[in-house]
Amino acid sequence: MDPGSATDPGRVTMHRLNRAEYNNTVRDLLGTTARPADAFPVDDRGAGFDNIADVLSLSVTHVDRYNAAAEALIEEAFSNPDQRARLVACDLAQGETCARQVLAGFMPRAFRRPVADAEIDQVMPLVNLAVAQGDSVEVGLKLALKSVLLSPHFIFRVELDPNPTSLEPHPLSGYEAASRLSYFLWSSMPDDELFASAAASTLLDATVLQAQVTRMLQSPKASALVDNFAGQWLYLRGMDDVIPSSELFPDFDDELRAASRAETASLFNEVVFGGLAASQMLTAEFTFLNDRLAEHYGLPAPGSSQVVRVDLPGNTQRRGLLTQATFLTVTSYPTSTSPVLRGKWVLDELLCQPVPAPPADLEIPDLQGEVDTTGATVRELLAQHRADPICSTCHSAMDPIGLGLENYDAVGEYRTEDRGNAIDVAGQLPDGRTFTNPMELAELIATDPNFARCVVEKLYTYALGRAPVKNVASHMDAPVITSLAEQFSDGFQLPALVAGIVTAPTFVNRRGDDTVGGAL
Repeated sequence: MDPGSATDPGRVTMHRLNRAEYNNTVRDLLGTTARPADAFPVDDRGAGFDNIADVLSLSVTHVDRYNAAAEALIEEAFSNPDQRARLVACDLAQGETCARQVLAGFMPRAFRRPVADAEIDQVMPLVNLAVAQGDSVEVGLKLALKSVLLSPHFIFRVELDPNPTSLEPHPLSGYEAASRLSYFLWSSMPDDELFASAAASTLLDATVLQAQVTRMLQSPKASALVDNFAGQWLYLRGMDDVIPSSELFPDFDDELRAASRAETASLFNEVVFGGLAASQMLTAEFTFLNDRLAEHYGLPAPGSSQVVRVDLPGNTQRRGLLTQATFLTVTSYPTSTSPVLRGKWVLDELLCQPVPAPPADLEIPDLQGEVDTTGATVRELLAQHRADPICSTCHSAMDPIGLGLENYDAVGEYRTEDRGNAIDVAGQLPDGRTFTNPMELAELIATDPNFARCVVEKLYTYALGRAPVKNVASHMDAPVITSLAEQFSDGFQLPALVAGIVTAPTFVNRRGDDTVGGAL
């Protein structure tokens, strides 16, 4: 991939493991099923995702929870026979010799890189101190292992620059690349095969990287892409938090909430693992339903409590992401739809044409989720709002898209009237292309060149854990994204896009920072 004359691959701030990454890492490191990070502070989001290194701060609360988690995880590992056997492969009666052997096996996996003897020497005094005070070797080893889980080399994904203040690009080490790759696709630590490739210094070869992508996407751990990438990009996580009005939508319950989320997750699963073109997320003539969700949609029950694939040929009400209850519910208010929120989401998340936030002191009935009592339709109310020059530019872009989805109420049920008025869903996109119904709207978005580039930009941001740098001629991000988008638009195959991202020069290289003090 030729970035042209650009030479700057960028850098990623030292990346603290977010909650999902911490849980998955201790699962793969220790064999635990515990999820201690669920009790950690909620991770901040930047550029739409909670794995953006620049916003993953560290607080006193984090330190306290890390300490409690380390204590509980190590105690569990020694009390569970399977976990203990995985951790301790020698007889602790051998004393310091066995303890050192355990640490020599554990620390490289925990730190995700080789460790020097001197690093083991730094934690061995904890073992010796416990023995000197009359405790067993096991007690001392537990203290040493706990200290490993509290080390910055475990809690952070450390990438080093030979000269921290130099802007000269340099390749990642094989182990750094292994971590970038594994946390991108699995939200977890590298496995033995990645470690072996790093040790053999072969991982940075483009052919090897592509082969690893193919292998890793076949692993059950790749479901992390659905949970953590799609979970945030497509607002799947938001479905857990919405609380539609029980008075207006008495049939909405947790069973429907779960089925709706599973429908959208299953559709994206087809894009990652089933060969479905990403553009068909918006136009697919099939979906995934159980009996509860089918009833909600007014469709025949598939005879299953779990969501299963259901073909919908010729259906004029349900087709693709924009007609699914998850998207429609999360972009609504508890009491009403919001064409503004729906239109803004499409522009922000599918076309990467972000809309500025409104002035803080602006009062907008639609934005407040209030119900108009004058008898005016939502379309008429928004037309009145767009008459204000302050609001016209942004709302002229958002409103027509959201109004094109007004056939779906605040929990995604289909309707033809609102407050006794027939719903008009005709409209146009900001570039002037017109549509007369939600299906045509979805087709226009799916074929918009901005959609292909936007999918690339979203996945690229998530993969690198940083926002792309724009409008800087020397930076590689813009030409790399352009090249990736050109390739992706020919078939919209997500696995090929993943391979393109991980072999891009911005993924396998980095530089230092010439600001005061430098940076890791």
